[in-house]
Amino acid sequence: MPLIDITLAHASDPHLTMDSLHIRPRDLLNKRALSYLSWQRRRRCHQARTLQRVMDDIIAHDVDMLALTGDLTNLGLPDECAQAARWLSRLPMPVTVIPGNHDALVRSDWHETIGRWSAWMGPLPFPYVRRIGPVALIGVNSAHPTPCFCAAGSIGPRQCARLATILEETGRQGLYRAVMIHHPPLARLTTPRKALRDADAFAACIARNGAELVLHGHTHVSTQTTMPGPTGPVPVVGVASASATVADPARAASWNRVRISALPGGYRTEITRRIIVPGEAPLGTPPIIFTTAAASPRLSGISSP
Repeated sequence: MPLIDITLAHASDPHLTMDSLHIRPRDLLNKRALSYLSWQRRRRCHQARTLQRVMDDIIAHDVDMLALTGDLTNLGLPDECAQAARWLSRLPMPVTVIPGNHDALVRSDWHETIGRWSAWMGPLPFPYVRRIGPVALIGVNSAHPTPCFCAAGSIGPRQCARLATILEETGRQGLYRAVMIHHPPLARLTTPRKALRDADAFAACIARNGAELVLHGHTHVSTQTTMPGPTGPVPVVGVASASATVADPARAASWNRVRISALPGGYRTEITRRIIVPGEAPLGTPPIIFTTAAASPRLSGISSP
């Protein structure tokens, strides 16, 4: 029997609607203009009612924490960030959040934008750590302003060094280490203009120090893959936009149910993707199950029932 069960909900890229916001022309005298035009073209894809269906399904599964991997906004405007803070405050479960590239399109005042979400982050600077039982949620920030037509990210050498220290310390404590990052840490999961520029440095950090799980968003596609760890592969799990109103199951609004069971000497993790397709009841995929040893991040097996 498990000693402790923790259930995480992993969601990403809700892209909250801007319909109720007043966008001034001066707000668009920069890179935001391109994202605003993109939103105008794709706004029918990202719908509030679809996001609400995702949240209702999460609530129905009685999760211990929602891990939200960025892109709450479309333009990163102060009013959008304030709206996102109000949305977060209304959610009936604890939430841990990191920013995405849309939340950091241009240089902005931290306190007026992403800083409004500090109540749902751990102690800064990034990477931060939030504990829930034996689970350490490690929030990495890959979102920084980039030139037009570029949605790439980076973590930089300081964050990478701090991440290595955190992974080593939490691993020594026998904690389950779930790393949250917006951009996928593997180059093959997206195009170069949307990629994590220092993915090799991130991968080297994980390969050297280990982790039990990496969660990301950004691609608007649900994926499950692995990256090398010190004694075995580390699962890397992406999720589609939580507001995407499309029929393709890989791109339809989804969330990942991550059930972590603390066992004598290790952990068992079961990951189920919950898909919200327009006009249909939520669908759960067959779970992916893997186990790790608590004293060292060793992946001893992965299987599909």
